[in-house]
Amino acid sequence: MGKKIRLIITSVGSLVGQNILDVLEYPLFRRRESFEIIGTNSLIVNPNNFRCDACYLVPNTSSEDFQDVISKIIREVNPDLILSGRDEDTVVLWEIMNKNPGLKGRLPYGKLKTLIYALDKWKSWKFSKRYHLPFAETFMIGKSGGLDELKIFCKNHGYPLIAKPVRGFASKGVFFIRNWADITTASTFKDYIFQEYLGAFDANNEYFKMMDSLTPLFAHAPNIYHNSCHTFIKPNGEVTPVFISLNQHDSGVTMGFRKVENDELNNLTIKFAKALQSEGGAGPLTVQFRKDKYGKWKAQEMNMRTNGNTFPRFILGQDDLALIINSFLPDIIFPEYIVPSEFQQDIISKNLIATKISLSDLEDFEKRKIWIK
Repeated sequence: MGKKIRLIITSVGSLVGQNILDVLEYPLFRRRESFEIIGTNSLIVNPNNFRCDACYLVPNTSSEDFQDVISKIIREVNPDLILSGRDEDTVVLWEIMNKNPGLKGRLPYGKLKTLIYALDKWKSWKFSKRYHLPFAETFMIGKSGGLDELKIFCKNHGYPLIAKPVRGFASKGVFFIRNWADITTASTFKDYIFQEYLGAFDANNEYFKMMDSLTPLFAHAPNIYHNSCHTFIKPNGEVTPVFISLNQHDSGVTMGFRKVENDELNNLTIKFAKALQSEGGAGPLTVQFRKDKYGKWKAQEMNMRTNGNTFPRFILGQDDLALIINSFLPDIIFPEYIVPSEFQQDIISKNLIATKISLSDLEDFEKRKIWIK
């Protein structure tokens, strides 16, 4: 390939950052040596920091200093490609590059508004309704009405409902709503939405009974799964084949991941992709689906970046990084992994792997704000 691809990964300590690194370091199709990887992270103690060629210690994405610090890093590094490790990073990076047209580095995304459709769950709902796409019925106080209108929403959709932050991630701050008392509590939370619960209602009865009597150390809600449908919108508008997985969870962690075939989900995902593309969307797209109580498929969330399943999908046949590089860096011919057909029916199990970090590396990183291999 000649010259190395200079890649910045923001929030490299995230699960997304780990997935990107795992794809490039996969021993059966290793491409790590084709890259010079520069990470950024707000946390020092994370093994992904030290898998990069260099890593910068930066403020949290939500801080006032983040944009200035990241702008300086991009200017210093002159990357070929920039990938975000968190949803919040994606929008901020777009804003940085838009304000500074002289900065080098390609973002594999489309227009800002399409990124916000994916990041902001209220806007995901509004976008879906505008294009007549099936999405979990959603209510936001102040946008949909007040408590009187919310009572009607509860009556129409029944309990349980789901309460979640408008701009949340990794299921943090997501709650079951079992009755009006839960509504009165959650309605005081800032920037929250209420959403119909997708799935079998009865499966939760025993779990809710346990929650009412004792406070568990960890939550083990039953029937937690979704179908994750991932595709890629090329800059020319072409939509690539959809990869559909069944993701089974325990305590918020994906434990089982396998590829499935479903024509209905395939067609729905393409409809989402074409609607986003019509408004300037491009790059990776994932839509999560579950069936409602009537058996109808509905989306519950979507995102437009590499995500926490990038590596499992890669092992089973979808090479997201090759799609990104070959589409957004057309001067580079990047090798794509073609998975053996017998691997595509395997089930991916996610495990924790212990990683040792040098104390001297940690001290150096904290003192100098940059670590270099």
